[in-house]
Amino acid sequence: MFRKVLVGFDGSPAARKALQVALDLAQRYGAALTALAVVRPPEFAELEAEVDAALAEARGPLAEALRWARAEARRVGVALETHIKTGHPADTLLRVAREGEFDLIVLGRRGLTPVQRWMLGSVSERVLRYAHCPVMVVH
Repeated sequence: MFRKVLVGFDGSPAARKALQVALDLAQRYGAALTALAVVRPPEFAELEAEVDAALAEARGPLAEALRWARAEARRVGVALETHIKTGHPADTLLRVAREGEFDLIVLGRRGLTPVQRWMLGSVSERVLRYAHCPVMVVH
């Protein structure tokens, strides 16, 4: 049923839970599994050096989180490909899913309040709205 599964992964508890579900699906269906972490550049940085510093600071924790994800995949015997990209999380996930011809996108839900969702937007909501393939949001 699913040949290629893309999981949005930022290392948060919700993302770790989503990864566990994606690992189970990959194991059941023999699907290829990719974890994608997206670093969002700062919106109001004035200098290129500020942007570079912010991106480098974000990549460290993401690299550590992805090491955990690879260890979990090895533990259950699933091959996991990992990537870190820069951009808007929802747009980047959608682009990678479309270009990579993924059959399913798996995301964790952070549980934003209505005000936070209005101010910040919801990655899962945007991915659900615009994805070319099925999307599973893990609560």
